[in-house]
Amino acid sequence: MPIVVEFHCTVQYYHDHFEELDIPRPRDCPHCQASDTFIGHGFYWRKALDRWQDYRIRIQRWLCKACRHTVSILPSFLLRHRHYLLAVIQDVVTAHFEEDASWGQIEQQGTTEADDDCVPSERTLRRWCASFDEQAPRWLAAVQQTLAQQDATLPLLDPLGEATAVRSPASALLDGATQLLAWAKTEWAELADYGLNDRLRFLWHWGHARGLGRLI
Repeated sequence: MPIVVEFHCTVQYYHDHFEELDIPRPRDCPHCQASDTFIGHGFYWRKALDRWQDYRIRIQRWLCKACRHTVSILPSFLLRHRHYLLAVIQDVVTAHFEEDASWGQIEQQGTTEADDDCVPSERTLRRWCASFDEQAPRWLAAVQQTLAQQDATLPLLDPLGEATAVRSPASALLDGATQLLAWAKTEWAELADYGLNDRLRFLWHWGHARGLGRLI
């Protein structure tokens, strides 16, 4: 079982400075709820692809002495079950759901500099977008609930406003992620440098901690 952690660094820095990273030790076991029972359990290798490079990075594991289950510390720039970086996948889903780009246009994004071996296929692009659209209603409900507790006048929460004009739950979730990040930046100083391109990275970290499960 992974725990998603924000390291506030790029995949390149994570790859080059893994030994220097402050990797958190979980306090409570998500399997048995025991406290302060985790010990180091090595790491496993994980592939992390962007459009230009194939990284091979280490993922820290911890072992619960009480129940003997392990947890892993997954950096927020990666998703479960996906080899590509979240930033790459975000470019795809935003191009599809916000910009109405064709699959051919999306497939060509960044390919002038890319290694052909790292460019996702159209089949992969479609799979990402279908998965995001499938998960979106559950995540959108959680985002709306949180935003409503902060400001019930936000456009995303208006049943007669902009939210009704979006084309799909995925489009609404992208908008919701933007609004959620804007609110979060007023609450947590460490998010000061986050911009529009970081909205799904923040959403993934935020939602996984709330048990929302798969995002894409």
